[in-house]
Amino acid sequence: MIIFSPGPANISERVRKALTLPDICHRDEEASQLLVDVRTSLAQAFDIEDGSHEVVVFSGSGTLAIESLVACLTNWEQTLLIVSNGIYGERAADIARVLGVRHEVLELEWGRPPDLAQVEELVARPHIGGVYLVHHETTTGLLNPLREVSCVARSHGKLVVSDTISSIIGEYLDLDWGVDAILGTANKCFRGVPGVAFAVVSHAFLAVARRREKRTYYSDLLTHLDREAAGETPFTPPLQSLFAFREAIRETLEEGLDNRIAHYADISGLLRAGLRELGLRLYLPEERYSNTMTSVYLPPRFTFQQLHDPLKEKGFVIYNSQGRLRGTVFMLGVVGLIAESDIKQFLTALGETLKAAA
Repeated sequence: MIIFSPGPANISERVRKALTLPDICHRDEEASQLLVDVRTSLAQAFDIEDGSHEVVVFSGSGTLAIESLVACLTNWEQTLLIVSNGIYGERAADIARVLGVRHEVLELEWGRPPDLAQVEELVARPHIGGVYLVHHETTTGLLNPLREVSCVARSHGKLVVSDTISSIIGEYLDLDWGVDAILGTANKCFRGVPGVAFAVVSHAFLAVARRREKRTYYSDLLTHLDREAAGETPFTPPLQSLFAFREAIRETLEEGLDNRIAHYADISGLLRAGLRELGLRLYLPEERYSNTMTSVYLPPRFTFQQLHDPLKEKGFVIYNSQGRLRGTVFMLGVVGLIAESDIKQFLTALGETLKAAA
């Protein structure tokens, strides 16, 4: 079964085999070494062996990591500007409201990238201390201009925080752009399994976080960082998911990050060309898309379920859209272990499904 979701999706047999490694105690040296391996490998993936940033690992989903980052800004005397053009920007704003973090929202139409002049005008205001941007907004497949927004924010001495959950290893990302905090999960472009999230944070961000008013318990970033520096997690970790994540990172590094990113771009290009040939309409202009997600209007006379079910019988799972797009648009993510041959077979199956309903 080929799963066209934004993750979790298809994994390699090598990663799957790691799930069956022998049981270990989460407070023994084997678990400490596993944690060190994961954090060290992530540092290698992001080229931060120089100590410019710290890696923090969480037991949970990407939303836990988002909450952890935002919670670091409680008691901050400045305001976080949240750029929102999809569900995940809205989610960050909701989390900020729940935690009582000072914030303003630049609310944009879904699928519309921010205007940099408008961002600069807002970021330049004295009370704004930083900007929060979702790099890849999977609601629509939009790739936001993180590099350019970071440059604008840094020119005014402001922090840059980014939800990079579905862009890490799918898009080119360089911490030297001036990004102070990014976050990700095991089960997106790394091709691990659910249960592990992580953050990479600068020392400037940590200086702000140290002054936080602690309003979370399980997701408190500094609690995790301090305990992990001592070689253990503060709470029971998902050991099997960590085993799989360690193997997935190793697999990614062996393949090469640039090669993984290029592969995603190639198969998405093949997919979009095939969709156009079948007469389907993309939701966004093609130049706005990420390497890993394509949003497509449902064909006439089809509900999502009427398209999903026959494709699943043929061995392919498509993904429903979220929020206001649900019932109008379907999503095709390629973050899993998907080859060009899988894309061609899917397009054939999709063509047969459309023809059968004509």
